[in-house]
Amino acid sequence: MGLRALFSISFRPFFLMAGLMAALNPIIWVLSYLGHIDVPLNSLDTIFWHSHEMLFGFCGALIAGFLLTASANWTGSRPYQGKWLAFLLLIWGLERLAYFIPLGPSSLLINLNLFFPILLIMLLVKLWHFPKQKFVFIPLLLGFSLSSFLHTWGNLFQEAVVADYGRDLAIGLIRFIILLIAGRVIPFFSRSKISNISIDVPNWLNLLSLASVLMLAVLWNQDNLSAINLAILIIAIVSNCFRQYLWRPLATISIPILFILHIGIALINLELILRFVGIFNMRVNETNAALHLLLAGGLAVVAIGIMTRVSLGHTGRSIQADTWTKLSYLLIIIGALTRSLIPIISLQYYFTSLYVAVLFWCGGFAIFLLKYFKILIAPRPDGREY
Repeated sequence: MGLRALFSISFRPFFLMAGLMAALNPIIWVLSYLGHIDVPLNSLDTIFWHSHEMLFGFCGALIAGFLLTASANWTGSRPYQGKWLAFLLLIWGLERLAYFIPLGPSSLLINLNLFFPILLIMLLVKLWHFPKQKFVFIPLLLGFSLSSFLHTWGNLFQEAVVADYGRDLAIGLIRFIILLIAGRVIPFFSRSKISNISIDVPNWLNLLSLASVLMLAVLWNQDNLSAINLAILIIAIVSNCFRQYLWRPLATISIPILFILHIGIALINLELILRFVGIFNMRVNETNAALHLLLAGGLAVVAIGIMTRVSLGHTGRSIQADTWTKLSYLLIIIGALTRSLIPIISLQYYFTSLYVAVLFWCGGFAIFLLKYFKILIAPRPDGREY
């Protein structure tokens, strides 16, 4: 019965896998980075493994869980279930194991780049007659497929420029897809939870905020900044901060499962500001503070907010954050801020901050796994199939 419920809709297995990866991968990487353990990787080093897994493994699970669930709602069709969903999860898992199998560079390149193309095809089939969604999310998945390939190819064949561009493209696309989805769901969630709330964001502001971060994804080059890069970054900062202000985040403070999304978006806006500061402050760049504020902060905080909300709402439960859920939110936020900001403030505490950040951040996702595991493998209490 548990397997049937687990594979009844995509968010169930993929949110569990995202939580598992978030709870384990950073711990293993920090222990390896600080010399406590050896990770028996084939061909690639642990820095690539950690970055590629968080960019494409963790994010891949989040994207698959969210988009395949949402696409069934958009199209009014049955979600991918059973064998098809198990097949996609198997491909995701094989990618995670490929690092530890004795493969040649070409075979490893292929094995590390199967998931996003297959996810793309599955989503394209679902959205074929729905151009509004198709012409947004299919190009995004093409972008993720390309960035994963470039990041892997560049590292396998010692082409650092290619590897760095693949990584930076993925980072930019992650920022874009979060802000795109947030622009759709946060006003909707706010209106459904708060009576008489007025949220009016002009279309031009939505377009400007998203267009600017999309251009950053494609054009940003920290090592060779141009006046155009700088202008786009400033536009992205101003437009996205103003857009969030119009979402009225302070009105949601009393609703933690909604307010957590605002905290995540605020961290992304702060990341953009930190990138601007990094132009004039070398320590910001040397510590990768903006990168971790985006991924460990903005991405993870929005992710835990979406994961908990969807896991409750789409299993027929009340969409309320209990004490354990609130604790997971808090720990992830503390971990993200520790990882991002302590190295800027004081480099002498850098190694200590890694231990502390991992303890809190991974602990937050471990709480999610413990709290939501039974929910995600159990049938809906209202008797509905999905």
